Amino acid sequence: MKRKIHHLATRALLAAGLALGLAGTAHAGPEDWETPEAIVHALYDTISGDAGAKRDWDRYRALFLDGARMSVAMDSRIGSGIMGMDSEELIAHTESAYAATGFHELPLVTRVEQHGLLASVMSSFEIRLRRGDTEPLMRGLNHFQLLNDGERWWIVSNVGTVETPASPLPAALLPVTQGGAK
Repeated sequence: MKRKIHHLATRALLAAGLALGLAGTAHAGPEDWETPEAIVHALYDTISGDAGAKRDWDRYRALFLDGARMSVAMDSRIGSGIMGMDSEELIAHTESAYAATGFHELPLVTRVEQHGLLASVMSSFEIRLRRGDTEPLMRGLNHFQLLNDGERWWIVSNVGTVETPASPLPAALLPVTQGGAK
């Protein structure tokens, strides 16, 4: 009962802050983790930003279960191998690599398989330095493992890979406008 009251109070305060114009950035809240799709899209939203933009890293941190890991397999002109990190290492990497250029990780297609309190989310994405760029810098796949504690969804891990000519994105994970399946 206390948790439900706390969630209602949090929503009321957030709504009041938005109504008064007090919220300058989007902060973590129940809408970020209500569904598997919502938490994955909140991750994309928080990691993306224009050059010089201040990201809401507290919102980003609130998406992850303690000890969550992220790993990316790459084989490109940028580099090859597997890069693993926790959420704090990803923050440091993003700030050092993209603060001056901008970085937008934009979802293309998101597919969810859920069984009770466990969800597996496959999400294709593209990366652009600026949202208005005509061509993406790269594309890839993220596979998120999520758990729900009965109150909300948590990102437990994320493994991903970057698209290569030898391993293009599957048609099922491309938007319909790019030849993907409906």
